[in-house]
Amino acid sequence: MGVVWIPTHPRGTNSGRVTGAVSAKLVKPTPPAFLSMALVLAATARPDVAEAAPPDPGGSAVVQNPSIEPVADPVVIDFSSDARPEHRPRIDRDRPAAIRFSDLDAHQRDVEPSEPVPHAPWASRLPEGLAQVGGMVVPEAMLDGATMVPDAATALTQGTDPQAGGPDLNEICAFPDEVPPGIYDYDHRPGGETPRFHTVYLNFLGGVLNTGAENSAENLSNIAISGHMFPVYAGGEERAIAAAQAVAADFEDWAVRVVYLERPPKVLPYTMVMVGGHYSDTTAGPSGGVAPLDCEDFGQRNVCYAFQNNSPATTQANVISQEIGHTLGLGHTTASDSVMAFGYDNTQPGDLGFHDGCVDTIQVQGQSAACVGVNKCHCGVGDQQDDKATLFATFAPAGVDVVEPTIAIVQPPDGAMYEEGETVRIEFEPWDDVGGYGWKLLVENGAGEVLVDQVDYDRAMIFDLTGLPPDVYTITAYIQDHADHIVTASVTITVGSSEALDDSGGSDDAGSGSGGGTQGEDSGSSGDTSASAGQDTDLDDGCGCTTGAPPTAALALWLLGLLGMARRRR
Repeated sequence: MGVVWIPTHPRGTNSGRVTGAVSAKLVKPTPPAFLSMALVLAATARPDVAEAAPPDPGGSAVVQNPSIEPVADPVVIDFSSDARPEHRPRIDRDRPAAIRFSDLDAHQRDVEPSEPVPHAPWASRLPEGLAQVGGMVVPEAMLDGATMVPDAATALTQGTDPQAGGPDLNEICAFPDEVPPGIYDYDHRPGGETPRFHTVYLNFLGGVLNTGAENSAENLSNIAISGHMFPVYAGGEERAIAAAQAVAADFEDWAVRVVYLERPPKVLPYTMVMVGGHYSDTTAGPSGGVAPLDCEDFGQRNVCYAFQNNSPATTQANVISQEIGHTLGLGHTTASDSVMAFGYDNTQPGDLGFHDGCVDTIQVQGQSAACVGVNKCHCGVGDQQDDKATLFATFAPAGVDVVEPTIAIVQPPDGAMYEEGETVRIEFEPWDDVGGYGWKLLVENGAGEVLVDQVDYDRAMIFDLTGLPPDVYTITAYIQDHADHIVTASVTITVGSSEALDDSGGSDDAGSGSGGGTQGEDSGSSGDTSASAGQDTDLDDGCGCTTGAPPTAALALWLLGLLGMARRRR
């Protein structure tokens, strides 16, 4: 299967848009693992169309954005002894850095590498299906003119206007009628709304990364060398601070905060920039920095690299901001005053920023790799880019986020009872007035032990727990936004009959149903157990605090008191 063609079809109007005829095809490069599923879904969605449609040279090709998985299955968490590794319960706690930012001077080096690291056979070997254009890594199909879209299957659905029910393109675009299918449809799952808030973490401390679909929280990058230690920044603390401050100034127009002293918690979607090292510390070819191109920043958890150590702080900031710009959907341009200009250090010195207005994008050997559909929205043509308009279409203007997010546990209901061996389905309903937030699941047993502390990276909002032994469990939903508002909601469930719990001793040290709400990454993982612990002591010791009821009735009363829902807002 090389190309799947979809015949010309009408598009409906959306907020005053003029209806036009658009044809589309899916260009399928030889995909790496992270691309294959989405491409196959798009290609097999309409097999009858694929057979009936003749090739249309005038059609527009689309390729799946590799930074996002548009279809998210429920997260399966299996507590049984024979569970598959990917389904075993996880506790995704933040890992402390090996060194502190204040220790950077101890790692300062005056001479930075000018040649690739010796014995580096991985250099210049990107995953199959990806290509490097200067400091950008894109799907190979884009080199032949394909338009990157967040959901290829949606863009290729016959008879559907991808923007139906979406944003008002007349408010976003200067040329709304030029927007091809699948562009600015956005991600309708919670967390992907626009406008968004966002966080960028400048990692000067290095660390071990692994090859995989982009996930900054888990040190996964399509450009990484698995198991390779990316080196600590060699420019020292003072230069690092100066570069970070200049980068923060580049993004001061938007609600995009730049941090470097502390790494954001895993639950929060953020872009990570690895600052330092050399291009041979990745699978990229020669460059001053490299990043995946993520049109409309759908991934939100990308990892990019700035191979900067001892150059002037302004030059380092320019490179860092350009690589961040790629992860937010910006390509190279000819604007000499922009950090997105290809080879800007040879055209204009000093601290640069983002360009306001449409300018030509850079074509390498007659091939263009840019967010063509987005560019048509703002400039009318695909080979021009407006940096600021593109960023304002996705991110909120700079300001304070005063609205806390909310999260509800749709199911199970508080106090639900399950038979041993029954699957417990947990469904979240997160919300905030701006996009970019993240959430996770916490599960505690009756003794207050944290069994699961797992971020919902794919934003599935559904968890299926299987293999739970008889016990009383506290289920906590935890949500956080980029203003560091934290909100939790909890319910308590029981697995197994009261007789089974009594026989197994599962209720002896059961905690309360409060389930969390304290600040920090371990929030919600240790509920307030003082009340239940006191009652447990009373029952065991037979003190005068207990009622005169028989032990069985007392246990039932204790269980009823345990089954409660608590919610704490921060």
